[in-house]
Order: sequence, then C-alpha cells, then structure tokens
Amino acid sequence: MAQFIHLFDARHERSIRRGGIRVRRTKWRLDNGVFAHPQTENPILNHQWMRELRRRQGLQLLAARLRIPDTELVRVGKYNATKLVLTAAAAIGVVREHSDPLGLEVIIPRAIAPHEILAIYRPPKVTGWRFYPAARGRKPCGCEYCQRGEPFSRRLRTD
Repeated sequence: MAQFIHLFDARHERSIRRGGIRVRRTKWRLDNGVFAHPQTENPILNHQWMRELRRRQGLQLLAARLRIPDTELVRVGKYNATKLVLTAAAAIGVVREHSDPLGLEVIIPRAIAPHEILAIYRPPKVTGWRFYPAARGRKPCGCEYCQRGEPFSRRLRTD
C-alpha cells in the first residue's frame, strides 16, 4: 500500500475525519483530484508545498497521511508541466529517483475515504519555497502582471 501526504486547511479537519477528502471539480483545471505527495524519508520533500500554500492563502495547515492501493493509477509531474499516468507505487519511485523532486505533485483522481486516512497531524514546521522551487536567492519579479493581487505585492512593486 502506497502512502501519500495531503495538506489541508485546519478548519476542515472535522469534515475530513468524518467524510474523507473530496475532489474539488473546477472548470478551468483539467487535473481534478486530490493533490498529494508521496511519503518519503525526507521531511522537506514530504511537506514542500506547505510554505507556498500558506503564502497564498494564509492558512493554518494540517497534513493527512493517506494509504491507497499500489496498483491505483495516479498522475505525477511538476506543478506546471504535463503529468504522467502511473501506478501509485511507480509514482513513489519516480519521486525518489527524480533529479529535482521539488515541485513534484501527485494527483489522485478520486475522493479519499475516511478509512484510507491513517493519521492527521500538524506538520513539524514551515518548509518549502515561497514563489517557486528555484527561487532561493532571487528577487521576485516586481512588474504589475506578476504581482497582481499577491500578498505584499505593493512592497515588491515599489522596490
């Protein structure tokens, strides 16, 4: 059984414990499903999306450890690239063997039942990137197109 980690808003903890994780359907996004990341030995990889989600939405995040069958088909790939359709076990292998695993995500194309959730816990600390995985040491673009509606964007545009 493959294990994945899903980050979610702490306000939804009761409903997730009771009814599982639902798939949010959107018209503009083709990859509908539950966004997750394989559980690995590296805690930075496990919770890499935490800082990006908190930056955009200001949420208090919790993590759910999920277990799904190894043979279930999932989509894996970089957040802004095309995804490969693989089994859950193969997706874990891709993430472990990838040369640059930051920014990888797994999309489980169905809802997660409550019995598939092993644990809900508070992640140890904020890890990950703020703007994109390779942004460390680079100043973000200050143009109005890139910073439209972003938190603290006025400060970036005036610098």
